Amino acid sequence: MMDNIRSTANNPFIKILLAVIILSFVLTGVGGYLFSSGVNDAAEVNGYKISRSQLEQAYQQRRAQLQQDMGENFAALASSEEGQKLIRQQSLDLLINQALLDQFAQNLGISAGDQQIRDAIFALPYFQTDGKFDNKKYVDLLKGNNIDADAFAEGIRQNLINQQVRFSIQGTDFALDSEVKEFAGLMLQSRNVRLASLDIQPFLEKETASDDEVKAFYEQNNQMFIAPEQFKVSYIQLNAQKDLNGINITDDEAKAYYDSNIDEFTAAGQKQYSILVLADEAAAKAAAEELKKGADFVTLVKEKSIDTFSAKQNGSLGWITIGQELPELAKASLTEKGQISAPVKISNGYAIFRLDDIKQSVVKPFDEVKTDLLAKMRENKAIDDFFALQQKVSQAASNDNDTLAPAAKAGNVTVVDTDWFDENTVPAPLNNEKLTQLIFGGSLVDENGPTGMNSDMVTLGNDSAFVVRVEGYKPSASLPLDKVRDQVVMLVKQQKASQAMNAQAQKLLAALKEGKGEEALKAANISFGNEESMVHSSATDVVQTAIFAMPKPAEGKKEYSMTNVPGTKVVLIQLDSVTDGKPTSEQLEFMTNLYRAQMGEEALQLILRDLKDNAKIEIFDKDYQ
Repeated sequence: MMDNIRSTANNPFIKILLAVIILSFVLTGVGGYLFSSGVNDAAEVNGYKISRSQLEQAYQQRRAQLQQDMGENFAALASSEEGQKLIRQQSLDLLINQALLDQFAQNLGISAGDQQIRDAIFALPYFQTDGKFDNKKYVDLLKGNNIDADAFAEGIRQNLINQQVRFSIQGTDFALDSEVKEFAGLMLQSRNVRLASLDIQPFLEKETASDDEVKAFYEQNNQMFIAPEQFKVSYIQLNAQKDLNGINITDDEAKAYYDSNIDEFTAAGQKQYSILVLADEAAAKAAAEELKKGADFVTLVKEKSIDTFSAKQNGSLGWITIGQELPELAKASLTEKGQISAPVKISNGYAIFRLDDIKQSVVKPFDEVKTDLLAKMRENKAIDDFFALQQKVSQAASNDNDTLAPAAKAGNVTVVDTDWFDENTVPAPLNNEKLTQLIFGGSLVDENGPTGMNSDMVTLGNDSAFVVRVEGYKPSASLPLDKVRDQVVMLVKQQKASQAMNAQAQKLLAALKEGKGEEALKAANISFGNEESMVHSSATDVVQTAIFAMPKPAEGKKEYSMTNVPGTKVVLIQLDSVTDGKPTSEQLEFMTNLYRAQMGEEALQLILRDLKDNAKIEIFDKDYQ
């Protein structure tokens, strides 16, 4: 199906959001979920095994995603024990939830066929140019992210299934007018606040880390300092012939193909139709008699047609490719321009069709298509030759499993030996999902180390193929303290500074609530900034979330709170006033859908919680427990 690819909400924001969700879903962990090796298991969900490499891959993808989202604030999160645990837990939860949803969908009989997947890919806005699917954008995205086309398709398949599950849940929810109005008022609510920040840097500059503190932190957080498993591999790479001009296809061969596949070069004929729709058979027969007597077809459409849509077009159905007509239209069997059909039964009444015009099929002459045809035949010949080469090399690799030398000779290529690498430092030629799953998935390594066997041929599209063998393996292991001392020292200082900063923030908050905040803030050399107005629906970070979690201040009073931006600062919040939103009718309609979606999401989370409660989930990897 993917080889063929190579050759609704009304709101634009929602459309963009859905597209982003689909792509991010595929690019941030679905591929790993779908291709479990079933070895070196890290977890098991009702018998479905999640491999350790799979989980580590999800972890790295989650890290990358958070780093992109958080920017410079990510370093503080990643350097803390809590942050590491959070990222790992999110990675594990992603895979567990995905497995549970997949099993739930299977029980419901929900699936997605190849045509649905193709249509979903073709409809993604990211792949559109001038309203049409752009194959180059599709190929560039896959190559740029080292994603195999089949893996991408499977990710889309799983996302479609997930959507069906979600929609089936959301479709059962309804929203009371009073609930929607309350929700809309909250979402459009604005709050006037003043903020003051207590930054960690001054506290950090004051902190020290003794040898005992460093040693204690290292021993308590040893899991933070694990060197990932390492591999040393050898491989051969086969590449398809790039210079297609070097492949000889004669004009006679091209002409023979043209003659044997003439339909390929024929532009199908078209017919232009009009339609008159009547309510019942009697009315249709009466209209047919009027037409026989010379009545104007368009006039009757305007006067009598019960199909308002086609009537607005004077009955015109436009051009329809011959052979692709609906059964009712095909049944009319109109062959001549101006011909009018007898009444035909349709779903909403009876129809009379008129054939307005005909465009005959056109065969493109051989000379016109010869250049493109020769290029296509050369490309097909290159693919066939490449496949034959793969078969030859694969046979050689299987016959002598102790070395890649015979396979390299058969393919007229050189064996490449890598240095040691881990999942974060994969050599560029091997940095592809299929190859990394092969290397890190465990099939070339067992409890005794490398199996000493050549892999099967791994084909990457129509362009390249690999045979790989693992020459050396180092399991993951704790890094000694002397190797990570500088990192541990910084973490100790960060931890102590964070504790001191939070302690001072708590004192400042208490002073603010007691009405003594001005002096306390002055002593701490900080102050509240200018008043800001924030809207609930735009709340996207921890500070804004904390603001809208605060109670409304009493008349003439102010409310105070604080929130921690992990590893960076503490923000003190002064809430001056709250103004409830007053939605328009259009906003209320949108909020109704949004509220139902929120209720559906909550229902989904409840179902997931129930599925988890009743599932047999085992976690074997201690780093994720």
